[in-house]
Amino acid sequence: MRAFSKRVHDVSQLNDFLVTSQLHPDKQYLVQILSTQSRECAVALAKAVLSMLPNAHVIGHSTRNVILDGDIFTSGCLINLIEFDQTTLTSAVQAYSFSPDIDGGELKRSLQLQSNSQAIISFAVQIERRDYPLYQTFATENVRVSGGLAQTIEDGCWVLYQNQTYDNAVVAVALHSDTLKTWTDAYSEWNPIGMPHKVTHAKGTRLYCLGERKALDVYKHYLADGHDVTINQLLSFPLYRETLGRKEVCTVTELHADGSMSFDRPWCLGDEVQFCYNHPSLTLEQVRHGVVELAMHQPEVVMIYNCASRLDFIDSSDEVQAFMDIAATFGSYCMGEIHGDIGQPEILHHSLTYLAMREGDEVQSLNLPKPQVSASISPLFSLIRNAIGDLNHMNAHMGYQLDRQTRKLQESYRRDSRTGLQNRVALQERLSHIDCDEHLLTLKLLNFSHINEKYGYRVGDQLLKDLSMHFTNRLRKRLGMPAALQLYSIGVGEWAFVFKAEQSSETIKQHFTRFADAVEQTNFEPLGLREIDYLSISLCGGLVSRRDFPSASPDELLLKGIEARRSGVRSNTHICNAKDIEVSEDVRKEQLGWLSCVSRAILKQNIITYSQPIVHAYSHLPASQECLVRILEEDGTVIAPGRFLPIISDTHLYTRLSRHMIRSTLHYMRDKNGDFSINLSPQDLLSDKTLMLLEHEISQLNDPTRIGLEVLESEQIKDYGRMIEVCSHFRKLGARIIVDDFGSGYSNIDEILKLEPEVIKLDGSLIRDIDKDLKQRKIASQLVRLCQVFNAETVAEFVHNREVCKIAQDMGVDYLQGYYLGEPTRLF
Repeated sequence: MRAFSKRVHDVSQLNDFLVTSQLHPDKQYLVQILSTQSRECAVALAKAVLSMLPNAHVIGHSTRNVILDGDIFTSGCLINLIEFDQTTLTSAVQAYSFSPDIDGGELKRSLQLQSNSQAIISFAVQIERRDYPLYQTFATENVRVSGGLAQTIEDGCWVLYQNQTYDNAVVAVALHSDTLKTWTDAYSEWNPIGMPHKVTHAKGTRLYCLGERKALDVYKHYLADGHDVTINQLLSFPLYRETLGRKEVCTVTELHADGSMSFDRPWCLGDEVQFCYNHPSLTLEQVRHGVVELAMHQPEVVMIYNCASRLDFIDSSDEVQAFMDIAATFGSYCMGEIHGDIGQPEILHHSLTYLAMREGDEVQSLNLPKPQVSASISPLFSLIRNAIGDLNHMNAHMGYQLDRQTRKLQESYRRDSRTGLQNRVALQERLSHIDCDEHLLTLKLLNFSHINEKYGYRVGDQLLKDLSMHFTNRLRKRLGMPAALQLYSIGVGEWAFVFKAEQSSETIKQHFTRFADAVEQTNFEPLGLREIDYLSISLCGGLVSRRDFPSASPDELLLKGIEARRSGVRSNTHICNAKDIEVSEDVRKEQLGWLSCVSRAILKQNIITYSQPIVHAYSHLPASQECLVRILEEDGTVIAPGRFLPIISDTHLYTRLSRHMIRSTLHYMRDKNGDFSINLSPQDLLSDKTLMLLEHEISQLNDPTRIGLEVLESEQIKDYGRMIEVCSHFRKLGARIIVDDFGSGYSNIDEILKLEPEVIKLDGSLIRDIDKDLKQRKIASQLVRLCQVFNAETVAEFVHNREVCKIAQDMGVDYLQGYYLGEPTRLF
């Protein structure tokens, strides 16, 4: 890479410069023409360049001041040529269509950005003194953007592309290379001071309130201790804000009698602003510090695009001269500075920006800029900054004191009042730092309610304290844990342990099982209650290991431990590992999908009823029909209950689905002829609302004896008295009681006798293979004889072929049901 710069006034001077520069037409050249002269002069210079370098990419803009070798000039045209060895260029001009997004997209396409695009240099024209925000289009590109907005001179405001000028357009050159290195930065002359204030009332550019006070009163308070201020004073203290990464300085334009103020930019409610102040020495310090950092990268050329407004505050060229010690430097003053590090292009104001480049290798020797002596005002602002830092330190100390008091208050609700142990809040905090070799064990006293009922709450509370101490000591010995084992109380009669162990989960389970056995054989007779002979307890635990669930949150870990413990209670084991009952993510998503499907079907009334015939065993004439639930999807797909009922059986959706089925089916069957049956689950028998609905619908039937209620006798029935009472009630209303799935593996014959069913349906798992499995055939035959003893008629389900049908008939069943005799079809 080589860089050439020359300030010329006419074509003759330019030609002399080009001849002496030893240019190579076959190489890639970027040419910038930054002109304080007329557009005709700029065009003539561009044509002269292109006549010698026809493949050059020429861009430029109108300006009143140019930068060359650290000096600022107000006349002539600055010609900047950069010769590249390993970089290719693309360039474009885009006239404004007054749709920034469209124009930005067109410009990006024309520049043909590539994966190795490093930087874009662009010049643009403002529209009625306002920025034209087309550079946001480049926010998704991995490329730096630099440049400036043209400044108005005697013959207007324009940009140059090749050998033509444009009044309302943007020009740009993109640099593509695998070896080109680029750096960019921006320095603002405005420095925010003090605390932020929030805009609470504004309309357009008019600002009414900051916080709870009028905008002008806020200015008076901070600048004049409540006294009046003039607009000239306010001009020195504009408001600074950042919106979506964009830094803006908002200047007062008018004061109003109602205490509101007009600014040069519109406001939005919620904007946070700070007062800001300018002094050249502050900017110079920032620039000098940045130049030292830039020098470490050894750039070969630095292009500066500075704000024209800075000339009103900084009389000398000190800030641009700072770059002279590290590389060839040139640039211009603009009405706005186009600046964007990777992914953040924006148009700045009141800022000094630069784009630095290097195409060659780093050199061994490095000359850093000499340190400069700061102006006298700089120590003052340094003092202010450090004083503010002291205040921040004092605030931090006060925050620390408040935090200590807060922690003390938190401890008061982080402890369980019964046991004195840390509670669930503390446990969740501990779980947020659980290591990969640590485990969580949840533990529950299963018979605690019985202990309270028998011995009273005082004994129960004392037992919780004794157990807490006993658990800690016993578990440390049993698991070989050091003092690091931590015990928490997470509910009444519920504990959680966090401990570290490198043993396998199976080994930990074995240790805990022996621990639970030992604890259950211990007499926890409370002191002073001699009348109590023996007080034993029953325990169940749930284990969850961090290594099994490395990404689970603290809440998820605790929930998994509790679910594992509940699973242990259901399976009657001392401990259950959460990993053993973990449902895969795919299965979980499928379950959630079915829950949504059923909920949507209920909401949209897409529940339909199918029926399957039940026939007399020997004549095969229709005897009844079983009504079955189905879901009708929007695409016409019919979903069988086996796919969704197991998933919703323990949720509120089941009762909603069941009630809908009862209501719609019985309403349809009111005035029909023939017997039919519906299924009732244990949940239905426990729901008063469901039973009331069923009673009402049965009362509306033309003949209540037509309906049969198929009840599933299973381990979910805990209150057989309730079940017998419900069946007896509906029998009095005329309904037939049918026991479903008899012989399925859980059948309490004594309770079935108490139900006095009219019909018993043999489970399909017994009937399905009686043509192949002699043992199943004998079992089924014996069950038929047993039902005959009950004076109950029998139904053989799953009759799927001729042979099964014949065998079932020979056994003496009364009715048959299955695909061989009739598939389920839509009832209505």
